[in-house]
Amino acid sequence: MIEDPGGISVVSQLRFLELAASETNDPLLGLHVAAELDMRDIGILFYLTAASATVADALEHLVRYGATTNEEIRLELSRHDDRTVLTIRHLLPTDEPRRQHAELVALAFIRALRFLTNRDFVPLRTSFAHGRNWGLREVHRILRCPVEFMQTTESWVFPQSVVELPIISEDSRLLQILEAHADELLSERHKAVGLLDLVEGQLQTLLPTGRIQAAVVAEQLGMSERSFRRRLAEEGSSFGEILDRLRNRLALRYLQDAQVSVKQTAWLLGYSEPGAFNHAFKRWTGSSPVRYARSAPRSQG
Repeated sequence: MIEDPGGISVVSQLRFLELAASETNDPLLGLHVAAELDMRDIGILFYLTAASATVADALEHLVRYGATTNEEIRLELSRHDDRTVLTIRHLLPTDEPRRQHAELVALAFIRALRFLTNRDFVPLRTSFAHGRNWGLREVHRILRCPVEFMQTTESWVFPQSVVELPIISEDSRLLQILEAHADELLSERHKAVGLLDLVEGQLQTLLPTGRIQAAVVAEQLGMSERSFRRRLAEEGSSFGEILDRLRNRLALRYLQDAQVSVKQTAWLLGYSEPGAFNHAFKRWTGSSPVRYARSAPRSQG
């Protein structure tokens, strides 16, 4: 969520921070950098949150506009009873360690919200996807809240009392200007990365869940459904075409794997009924999935 410094890729940022931590012999470098970070270096996301009315509004802006600074990360907001959870999901997998970067972002985010509310609160919990077997006491001292490692995602959990806090620098007129600018940045980001690739990446994650509506994908990409469909049309495609093409390609791949059954393939592609998958597969290939699986060269996974 820190502003992309001069177009440097996220992978390069991850690698740099890990190398710097090794060279300086500072296993907590990310946290130490975040503790001294000038909040303005966070970039447009800081100014969007600073112009918001409440922490709840600020979180909504982070979710919507997170991709303005990093197209490889998406933020999700969920509410459970009296708790609000902000989650980071990584769209593009990498083998690079994320420890230093994740911990830098975690503390910078908490510091920014404390600064903008002028309140010294702490989250109910902070979670990281990476592991850590040393420096745990110092991590807890710096973050001042329960910390979990080796989780499926990185996230922060806030009580309702924090979410309802007002932002002391709220400015509705400035916010309108910033939102317009952020919308332009999102559009440029999607053009640079390739919207079709981003959509396919989102769909591959969503297919087994069955949540494969255009509105869901648009939200994940920080766009309105109307803008999302318009952008796809400008690139000569549509959501339905991308979904159908991806399912076709994945179906052929799955059915060549001896470890994956036809029924499992239908589920992986987001079909609630095998009959719907059979119909689609015949439209793609002229054959049934069972007949194709029997005749296709089968790998052992």
